[in-house]
Amino acid sequence: MTETRITNEALIRSPFRGDFRVELLVKPGDLVAQGQPVLRATKAHAFTMTAPMSARVASVDMDRGHRLNSILFYYEPDAGRHAFEVPDSPSGAEIWTLLANTGLWRAFRQRPGFAPAFGEVRPSAIVVMAHDTRPGAGCPLDWVQERGAEIKAGLAALSTLTQGPIFLVKPRGAEIDMRSAGGRVRTIEAPATHPWGLAGIHILRHAPASFTHPVWDIHIEALADIGALMRTGHIPETRHVALSGPGMRNPLLLKVQPGADIRELLLGKVVPGKHLVLSGSPIDGTPARWLSWGSRQITVLTEPEPAGRRHWLRAALGRSSRPLPVIPTAGLDQALGGTVPVMPLIRAISSGDTESAIALGALSLVEEDLALVDYITQADPPIAAQLRLLIDQVAEEGGI
Repeated sequence: MTETRITNEALIRSPFRGDFRVELLVKPGDLVAQGQPVLRATKAHAFTMTAPMSARVASVDMDRGHRLNSILFYYEPDAGRHAFEVPDSPSGAEIWTLLANTGLWRAFRQRPGFAPAFGEVRPSAIVVMAHDTRPGAGCPLDWVQERGAEIKAGLAALSTLTQGPIFLVKPRGAEIDMRSAGGRVRTIEAPATHPWGLAGIHILRHAPASFTHPVWDIHIEALADIGALMRTGHIPETRHVALSGPGMRNPLLLKVQPGADIRELLLGKVVPGKHLVLSGSPIDGTPARWLSWGSRQITVLTEPEPAGRRHWLRAALGRSSRPLPVIPTAGLDQALGGTVPVMPLIRAISSGDTESAIALGALSLVEEDLALVDYITQADPPIAAQLRLLIDQVAEEGGI
């Protein structure tokens, strides 16, 4: 059985890269139940964020204009759990309001842009990811083996949020009971090699995203959590997280609360020496103290020895004002699963050729989809960062 760990501290951050203005519903010192709303968005009061555990509010970090940075919580095991009222036979609008009120709207990631789904926009399709091929990732289907009824309820809720198809991506040959899922759910079997466990590859193939036809993706465990909410009125207290990497004594699989303190989780679990701790995989993770909302993986890397002297040619290229050249290889050709010609896409993104990049599917992709490209090429500046600039530019110009 997977061990459950609730860390003594947990932290929630703004779910957006940019401006997120909020109205606080609590103050430092308040006792809050797990799942209790602690803030709501200024622009859309239905959209809240909730306490990650039964806790006392330790501190609130806000910028001017009520822009959220973070809220820190101290664990209080006797503070209870917050219950939500679930309507009988709810409509799509009622389900979306419930997901907004419970903070579970953050489980949906919208493309183009890769921000959480927010507001009244509805997707043209939804992709459910029951597969993850990133190094060190666990097997999502194993985590939900006993949650069939909740998956069924979650899929029923999803079907009210879109008029389009729902795709469920699973490992090739894996068993999952879809008899009660309904005719709108289409199963996609994917290889076990990376990057086939990323949503972007399948969105690009089966439901290309645009600003007029956004597409959402959601992890199957988050889908089961929505099903649990629909059945019980409670937000599940924990989610699975896989801990791996050369800095770990042994790989671990834990169930932890959102925003868990990674440093506490790793006490006594790492090898001696200096470490780089990532929330995410070794390919696309970011250095972190706290487990980010959508992350189900922690990677511990050992810090390498200082690099030796570089070859004179690479050093010269590094000093030049031009980006380092990207050399085509067989590995690079498969970095997007053969779904799109990689080199033409790289050239379009790097040169700012918006029209060509969009034609090649750039609006269906986000940074994590190009992380393997950057890992292979060591491009400088990273292609993923250039993709972000291109998508933001298109959005500012009104979308396409």
